[in-house]
Amino acid sequence: MPRKNFNPKNFELDVDHPWTMAIHTNDMVVLNPQLDLDHPDDLATQTTVSLNHIRKLLADIECTVSDITNLRVSYVNTGDVDEDAYRQSILGQMPDLQGATLEMVPFDRLVLPELLVEICTYAMRGQKGEVFAKTTSGPGGLYHPGAPLSQGVKCRDVIYVGEQTARDADGTVMQPGNITGQCDLLLDQLQTILDDLGADLADVVRLNIFYDVSVSEADWNACLAQLKTRFGDAAPSLTAIPLPRLFPAGKQMMLSAWAMRGENGKPLPKQHAGLDQATAQPGPTLWCHAVACGDMVFAGGVSTVQADGSVGAAGDHIAQTKDSMARIGTLMSELGERLQDVHKTNSYYVLSTVGEFNSNLQVRSDCFVKPGPGSVGLPLDALSQPGQRIEVEAILVKDE
Repeated sequence: MPRKNFNPKNFELDVDHPWTMAIHTNDMVVLNPQLDLDHPDDLATQTTVSLNHIRKLLADIECTVSDITNLRVSYVNTGDVDEDAYRQSILGQMPDLQGATLEMVPFDRLVLPELLVEICTYAMRGQKGEVFAKTTSGPGGLYHPGAPLSQGVKCRDVIYVGEQTARDADGTVMQPGNITGQCDLLLDQLQTILDDLGADLADVVRLNIFYDVSVSEADWNACLAQLKTRFGDAAPSLTAIPLPRLFPAGKQMMLSAWAMRGENGKPLPKQHAGLDQATAQPGPTLWCHAVACGDMVFAGGVSTVQADGSVGAAGDHIAQTKDSMARIGTLMSELGERLQDVHKTNSYYVLSTVGEFNSNLQVRSDCFVKPGPGSVGLPLDALSQPGQRIEVEAILVKDE
């Protein structure tokens, strides 16, 4: 069904941008990150306001919170926020989530000094108002983020697996400080949840990993090798981002995933793009750049990192942004789609000032005409390679 754009003005930016607050195409609803600029430095109030924005925005497009399949909460935590307690405060305000999945991603800062949280949302509802059944997964023995969430949920042909961490059912960190051991555990957990939902690793189309920036290059490359061994030639798109710290202490890695499996239980065909490009993401271990499956296209973290680990236009965030966006456009074209039709971009960048952010935002904005996609930009002190200033992932839903 045709793409529908909704654009209430919940907040303003300094740059005239093409971003859209909500897009509904076929059965997929994508909300731009919701945030609050009216209560500086107040995490609790900003969270409540953002959740209320989500609830109202969903109502505006004739959806409800119960249609949500995935939330990602990007928030500021330098060690002063109890992540588990903060998660429970969110769930207390959203008791009608009905089996959604959740990711909690801690940053040292967000794009504006006073901003402490922004929340991205995905939901599923037919454009004629059809409500779709969900199948949820919560295998015993795994750490559970708390009701009404699930570890994984299948809605139509899409499977969302929420944040997986190396914690036992009581919340104790397993293999503390050992990223390769935790990587094995997380992949086992991912397989368990997919099995529970009638799928397997070959069905994964989007894999997101956040890891501790202090991890050595050798250990990180060992994790990439583990991933490649597990996924083989059926590799999904991959975005892997280093964070200043993860919570609780000892946690070195977390992952989440989207998979696709036919409603009849049969695997869906995939088409890959970018396998012959000179660059390799997310580093020197070759990985496919984009995957098309069903009516979805996923481009993993795209940057100017080359196959040998060197960085094109090292240190130049403008040149790297232009190149990365052009590469995403090439990937979409290779899969028969257009950059303009992308529904969501997530940009991770090393930028020091609001001025740098605005100039970077202008470059990304110039890639689209209104109405454009949803967009989120998240600042870091470092990415995977020295001199790397930006990495961008994208999601597109094809019009039927």
